[in-house]
Amino acid sequence: MGLKETFSKWFGQAKDTAGDLAEKAQPHVETAVQKTKETASDLAEKAQPHVETAVQKTKETASELADKAQPHVEKAVQKTKETASDLADKAQPHVEKAKEKVAGMAEKTADAAGDAAETAKEKVSDVADTAGTKIDEAAEAVQDAVEEE
Repeated sequence: MGLKETFSKWFGQAKDTAGDLAEKAQPHVETAVQKTKETASDLAEKAQPHVETAVQKTKETASELADKAQPHVEKAVQKTKETASDLADKAQPHVEKAKEKVAGMAEKTADAAGDAAETAKEKVSDVADTAGTKIDEAAEAVQDAVEEE
């Protein structure tokens, strides 16, 4: 019976110590969680202007390219309308060339939009990585604080 009582005593003391440490660690854990939330919120706020800037630049680029292409398209259409049916065959290569230019501009616009979206993704990924690092640092700080107590 003496051995059973000794083990019971040891496990009871270990349980009490673990409970005490958990109580002492709780404020540190709450502080770490709060700091992590604040850091993540701050990082998200810092990333937002970059995302908005990327979207705005994409819109501006697309608008500028469309504005530049519009006169060329209108000119090609007008020339085609004014050309007589016997000259339609001669005008056809010019119309096709204008269509290719517009298609090329649209492709460039799509590429620019893709690049801007990729940049935004990278920045958000960087923010997420930074938040993860901060969370890890906070967790280590909590663990260190618990171990010190």
